[in-house]
Amino acid sequence: MKKTDGMESIKGIGSKKATLLKQLGIETIEDFLLYFPFRYEDRATHVPLDEIRTEDKVFSSGRIVSFQTSRPKPKMTITKITVCSELGKEGVITIFNNPYLHKQYSVGDCIQFYGMCQIKGRKILFSSPEIEPFGKNVLMNYIYPIYPLVKGLSNHDMVNAMRTILQSLGELEEVFPESLLQKRSLAPFDFAVRNIHFPHSVSALKSARYRLIYQEFFMLQMHLLNLRNKDETARSFVLKELEQAKSFFDKIPFELTNAQKRVLQEMTEDLKQEKPMQRLVQGDVGSGKTVLAWYATYLTFLNGYQTVLMAPTEVLAKQHYEGAKKLFEGSGVRIAFLSGSISKKKKEEIYQGISDGDYDLVIGTHAVIQEGVHFSKLALAITDEQHRFGVKQRGKLSKQYEISPHILVMTATPIPRTLTLVLQGDLDISIIDELPKGRKQIETYAIEQKKAHMVYGQCIGELQKGRQLYIVCPLVKESEVLDLKSAEELYESLKTGVFSSFRVGLLHGKMKSSEKTEMMRQYQEHEIDVLVSTTVIEVGINVPNATVMIIEDAQRFGLSQLHQLRGRVGRGSDQSYCYLIYRGYDQVALKRMQVMTSTNDGFVIAEKDLEIRGPGEVLGVKQHGIPELKLADFTKHQKVMFASKEDIQELTDKRLVCSEQERKTLGDRVEETFQKKMEHLVMN
Repeated sequence: MKKTDGMESIKGIGSKKATLLKQLGIETIEDFLLYFPFRYEDRATHVPLDEIRTEDKVFSSGRIVSFQTSRPKPKMTITKITVCSELGKEGVITIFNNPYLHKQYSVGDCIQFYGMCQIKGRKILFSSPEIEPFGKNVLMNYIYPIYPLVKGLSNHDMVNAMRTILQSLGELEEVFPESLLQKRSLAPFDFAVRNIHFPHSVSALKSARYRLIYQEFFMLQMHLLNLRNKDETARSFVLKELEQAKSFFDKIPFELTNAQKRVLQEMTEDLKQEKPMQRLVQGDVGSGKTVLAWYATYLTFLNGYQTVLMAPTEVLAKQHYEGAKKLFEGSGVRIAFLSGSISKKKKEEIYQGISDGDYDLVIGTHAVIQEGVHFSKLALAITDEQHRFGVKQRGKLSKQYEISPHILVMTATPIPRTLTLVLQGDLDISIIDELPKGRKQIETYAIEQKKAHMVYGQCIGELQKGRQLYIVCPLVKESEVLDLKSAEELYESLKTGVFSSFRVGLLHGKMKSSEKTEMMRQYQEHEIDVLVSTTVIEVGINVPNATVMIIEDAQRFGLSQLHQLRGRVGRGSDQSYCYLIYRGYDQVALKRMQVMTSTNDGFVIAEKDLEIRGPGEVLGVKQHGIPELKLADFTKHQKVMFASKEDIQELTDKRLVCSEQERKTLGDRVEETFQKKMEHLVMN
């Protein structure tokens, strides 16, 4: 048996169960070994019937003194087994729909059983416990693992398969050097795997968990280090910091904050190097990230090279295009807009222009890096809101050209500060932790659904001042299943009701691209007062005159999304407001409301999001490109996390003794671990 063998090779696992296991991410024996229990039952502590004092799950035993089976309904059987302890204490076991038990057990047999008990007078009652012959110890007499399952798979299937595998495999290969095992008193890998599934004792389970938690952190951080070292040989265009570039700041009507100046300096230093810039700029909504991207674009233009900016949605890409046209008017920067909705003929014209060097700045969605688009001298690639854009696109750009472009990633979704030191990935991180002068804190209120009419009434005052209003709903259309406000339903209600004297618009993701663009144009030019929308406006939309955000069914949104939506207002100098309309009393949802009403700081919110949802969701594959950790927890196990980081540094510096073979084994294992799970790690 080899660890790379498929699960079909295991006795008791046929093609049907193998297909079900694939739903759990298990295809090979190695996958199965690293699929850990999520809890355990203490089936090691035997409690005689005479000593049971509380109603709980218990492992006990007895001799069968009577055996009765009845059939109260045609398709129902009830079997009652009375057992007796050595001291005469009786227990009654009730089993439903297993008429063949009498063929397995007889009066006089000794059995052991595990299940929930009830104390009724002098008898102990058990309903549908697990049963086996006394001393067999397949289901009992040890700490029993409980695995996450899918329908069609039983825990018994998992336990039997795991037992078969561990009995058939030889000793599992150690991946860590001996010096590291000794330094951290780590259990051997073979011991850890066997005891995470079938612990010999509670202390053995603790040792196994510690080893595997440490290993998860170690492998992740080693992978990140490899990513940072991977492109050391890559070369990019060296940009000169030209005096003329300073004229850019004459074009913007505000002074940069100290945080913006600091990040600008970091970016400029990167662009002056032959090594390609790989920088993530994270800053709160409205902190002024885009203006820094435009400065880098202008510097690239003055050096004679091209820039591409990729946005996750056409609405946001179009907004960037309009903003860039206005900012670079008269500067000589030639700009093209490229998206999936442009006609084939127009696209081909733009493709040719890009290839001929007729455009200095190309703005669009993922269409800007599709086949057919070839830049003649691309020196800078900017991606906005990386977590919405995906991992492959950025990697594709780096590989497409002999001379790699500098890469700048912008995000308003902060990495929790707790993790920034560790999860830097292949990007250097810059933080804009200061808002522009004159910005007022957005006042945020959580309002129960039954009081929502009061909020809408108050908004009329803002609209009469000439301000604008966003209303966000979780659904486009009314749902028969979910009791939630839909954008279409609310739009129809408001335009003929409370806002009948104002101009109301509707925006959602199912509209045609041209319709969305036109609706956003009308809202930005104040041809519309109230915009009812889905979360399509979550990312980057900039309308400084909008001062009120109402989020319907706010309990349906996560903290990060609520914060992004709130960030659509408060972008001008006027006081802005955010109303979170919620229904129900879900404790986690109420905790999110409390966080939102107590702070405007995106970094604080990111930390709270980590606490509430846990790293599995906050830093899962879908959002960040980081594989979910199975046992390790960034918040609970920080000491272990930093210990592994320190040890990697010592191994790299050769302060920890490690043979060449040990180093190769470790390197191969890191590569194997992440090859299946991810192509590239990026932070957003």
